[in-house]
Amino acid sequence: MKRLLLSLLVAASLPAATPSALLAEPPVPILPVATFFQAPEITSLTFSPNGKCIACLVPYQHRLNLAVIDLEKGTKNLLTNFTDRQVIRPRWATDDRILFEVDDAGQESFALNAVNRDGSDPAMIASGYSKAGTVNEVNVRFRSVLGSIEGDAKNILVLANLTYSDWSDVAVMNLKTGNMTKLIEAPGNVDYYIRDRAGQVRLAVVSDHGIRRVLSRDPKTKEWTKLTEHRRGQPGWEPIAFDGDNRTLFILSGIGRKTSAVCRYDTVMHQEIDVVLADDTYDAVDANAAVATSFSPSTIYDPSKHKVVGLSYAADRTRFRWLDADMQRLQEKLEKALPDTVHQPRQFTEDGSKIIYFSFSDRDPGVYYVYDRAHQKLNELAVLKPAIDPEKMAAVQLVTYTARDGLVLHGYLALPKGRAAKNLPLVLHPHGGPYGIRDEWTYTDEVQFYANRGYAVLQVDYRGSGGYGTWFQAAGYKKWGLEMQDDLTDGVKWLIAQGIVDPGRVVISGASYGGYATMAGLTFTPELYCAGVNYVGVTNLTTQWGKYHGTESQLGVVLEWFADMDKAADRKRAYDTSPCNFADRIRVPVLMAYGKNDPRVYIDQGYDMEAALKKAGKTYEMIIESDEGHGFRMEERRIAFFTKVDEFLKKNVPPPGASVTLGPTKVIELPAK
Repeated sequence: MKRLLLSLLVAASLPAATPSALLAEPPVPILPVATFFQAPEITSLTFSPNGKCIACLVPYQHRLNLAVIDLEKGTKNLLTNFTDRQVIRPRWATDDRILFEVDDAGQESFALNAVNRDGSDPAMIASGYSKAGTVNEVNVRFRSVLGSIEGDAKNILVLANLTYSDWSDVAVMNLKTGNMTKLIEAPGNVDYYIRDRAGQVRLAVVSDHGIRRVLSRDPKTKEWTKLTEHRRGQPGWEPIAFDGDNRTLFILSGIGRKTSAVCRYDTVMHQEIDVVLADDTYDAVDANAAVATSFSPSTIYDPSKHKVVGLSYAADRTRFRWLDADMQRLQEKLEKALPDTVHQPRQFTEDGSKIIYFSFSDRDPGVYYVYDRAHQKLNELAVLKPAIDPEKMAAVQLVTYTARDGLVLHGYLALPKGRAAKNLPLVLHPHGGPYGIRDEWTYTDEVQFYANRGYAVLQVDYRGSGGYGTWFQAAGYKKWGLEMQDDLTDGVKWLIAQGIVDPGRVVISGASYGGYATMAGLTFTPELYCAGVNYVGVTNLTTQWGKYHGTESQLGVVLEWFADMDKAADRKRAYDTSPCNFADRIRVPVLMAYGKNDPRVYIDQGYDMEAALKKAGKTYEMIIESDEGHGFRMEERRIAFFTKVDEFLKKNVPPPGASVTLGPTKVIELPAK
């Protein structure tokens, strides 16, 4: 697959690789681990309000730092030089000042910083939660940035816990001092607010004891009124974004449908107008939008035309529904020039003259382009990972199969390039979450790393995954280690039955819930696997759910989706499906990795499993990172971990027809040199 697109006319003549040509090629060489897991060369691009500059993240000393690209001068300047932390989420406050957040050793207590676009006047204007007590208390209450204020270069809108400890008010924050002044008091436990195109906060989605309410705020009277409500997990509708008239609202509705559709809603007449996008299999939202702070990324808004020009959603791959003829024609040209690639418009300049496009596929991590509307030219701006040659990566295909109880499941299968699809070793790679998350057709470092080593890789959207309707997600509630695990088991057996996979060489590897699924697979179906990799996974459900501390609304989710630990039946189920209680059943080696600062899966989950494995005399290796959290963010630690995974699989996955050789127990303390 070719990456370079200098103009649409030239690119249109590029040939596409055919499936037969791919199969005729020999296996690709084994690539270094760092090729897959090194930091991207550039990411998180965003236009300045005037469209003259782009803020982005680039690596400096193996850490992502803030840089600015001047489109007129053709220059790129580094603005920060952190070597012990990384920058995330850059955004422009004004044409001259940029906001960004800085991580804090995996604790997810990100500090808000600001700097001028020439690098001057850097400042931390709100600390992360872990810094409580070291700065002004009001700064500790900062939650997130809501957006800029038109005509105000000194302040921004933020969310902050000013009235209650766990309810997010809308506040005005001074860009110099970080001082916050409450603008709108939270009308309840707000999950997210929505502003109209004039910048007014108009809507709030509130959770209250399992009920989801959509509230509307009158800009004149400042009063909140209820538009609709529904019980969480039951059909209802929630807002996505306003159209340019600030009256029409795009909503996501599951009422009377198996999957959620995007509809237009009249906020004056209080009624649905029409259905804009619907799919019989998939929810009409971006992949994993259900766990974002709002659903707005699925709408594509052109500020120069003052309207939503399209919608993106995750089906078999990212698809689009265009509401604008010009965008439809442009998309058709892009797809003709570079087929089998998703061309996603990320942002328009305010005058609409330029668009940032991100083009990616199952084999290509992605390329950023800037489209010049006046000259109809698509110019390459940056390649996300230039060390990755898409022609050497494995194709990822959609698969479906039927679980033992008749439920149809979807997933993705990557087959190693240049190898016959027969008696292959397999990595079953369940996603995290588990609820609301789904796998998608895209490039994934882990998938391509395993495929490059000769493995087939299966990703399953097991019951409980998002994107297939609320009913499908609800089918996974309280099913950890039960039907959710059966879905994974059935996927492995399905591939074995087809002769694609060698039953003696099946590995299970996942992170977070995927790490739980790894340990559950090794414990409850030990005959199925020859090795397992548990990355920051839950292993003791009794303590993971029993120790939960959060807001009343979040606790309600735990009780409904996971377990009510005050009930004997739920306590028994938690015990019976906790891998740490049945370590004696494990037959094969396991590699585990945890971050001590993980705020989601406490390090105790790793310690509990390690103690159980040690007591049972099982073979395991344990990696513990003291300055990491829910996954290893620092490049050298990420590379060190997957280097260990590489060594672990070479040692413990047998060649065809051989048996597993158990090695000695080993505990590893990283970072590795």
